[in-house]
Amino acid sequence: MSPYTIFMDIDNTLIGHSQYPSQRVVKTIAKYRAQGHRFFIASGRPLFSAIKMAARIGPDLDIICANGTVTRINGQVRAQHLSTNALEGIWRVAKKYQLAQYFFTLDKILDLAPLPAAASDDGKHRVAGVDPANYIDITSLEQLRAKAAKITNAIAMDQDLEKVARARVEMNQLSDIDASSSYYDNIEITAHGINKATAILRVCHELNQPLGRTMAFGDGSNDLQMLKTVHYGVAMGNANQEVKAATKFHTLDIDHDGVAVALDKFLGGTAQA
Repeated sequence: MSPYTIFMDIDNTLIGHSQYPSQRVVKTIAKYRAQGHRFFIASGRPLFSAIKMAARIGPDLDIICANGTVTRINGQVRAQHLSTNALEGIWRVAKKYQLAQYFFTLDKILDLAPLPAAASDDGKHRVAGVDPANYIDITSLEQLRAKAAKITNAIAMDQDLEKVARARVEMNQLSDIDASSSYYDNIEITAHGINKATAILRVCHELNQPLGRTMAFGDGSNDLQMLKTVHYGVAMGNANQEVKAATKFHTLDIDHDGVAVALDKFLGGTAQA
């Protein structure tokens, strides 16, 4: 079999509440890597958090993170950044709706407010967890502008889902950004035209990897374009209904090792290539 390149979301695809993948998933990925298949994690997390999670899945794993704005291939990091105009627009919408707003750099999170106590554990992990060393407080638009050259993407969150929905619509009206969601209480923000799918296309071009030999796993709306771009886009059993409706291939949920089950089906010889 010609090698596949496989792209895997992290949260609620590979890793659940424990923040560790199951041993079955780790061993299955290792088995197919040894056969020559190439694996990437494809996450909305910042690079420093994605690196930590990747190490739990397998050594020297390639990375797409920050929702496609950052890649690490063979140890080489490339990053794209939000424009100053985009940052100003995000700031205005976040302030209008009083959202908890966070801006990602390669090694830190810039925050307008501490993580809300009511935020879900899942939501906190999608930012950078609760370690205060990961965060730098930003109290003015001037401070944010001064960091513009380092900011790759952003995330906003709130427990008021109506407010999140209204803010997401308004964010998407800004010309320089795209806004989606990886979880019910958040808004994932990237530069316009940048997402996991565009990163996959770029990676496949650089690696001379045919799209006909690609596969991806995901559960959230920010995974949709990725799942539609690869040859085999596989929705987790715990994926939201939007993702399930848009994908042909489904697997079991994260608690039943859906990634490992699908890999054995597709790469183990029981699916049609």
